[in-house]
Amino acid sequence: MVTGFDYLSQDKLLQEHWLKRFVAIVIDSLLIWVPLWILFALLGASFVFSAFTYGGLLFVYSALFDASVGGTVGKMLLRMKSVSMSGQMTFAQALMRNVSKVFGVLLLLDWIIGMAVDTKDPRQKWTDQMARTAVIVYDRPGGT
Repeated sequence: MVTGFDYLSQDKLLQEHWLKRFVAIVIDSLLIWVPLWILFALLGASFVFSAFTYGGLLFVYSALFDASVGGTVGKMLLRMKSVSMSGQMTFAQALMRNVSKVFGVLLLLDWIIGMAVDTKDPRQKWTDQMARTAVIVYDRPGGT
């Protein structure tokens, strides 16, 4: 059984792809977290409550941007795009592929499971496989 980890260990372009995905989620997280943290600090609200709010907002933000323009601000800055494997991405696909962003641990598990299973596309996290979506880099010929 060949896994995404097998490809990742040998493929520099795939390593760059996953690094870009990580940087994109950091950018998107900061876009959500910083204003939310400031707002909750001004209101004197609990840090725990803001963390739960953050996860929900990151999920909604990511799903809306994926469905409407093909990617979040972080992905756009890194010239990446979320695409459906079968035509235009639907809102249901966008929701499914982003559900793990509600909690950081779920997103990490999503990435690990996606790379651990036998796959034909090592660019996919597990929810991408379920939603039949992928993230492509569009600054290279072939979109890898």
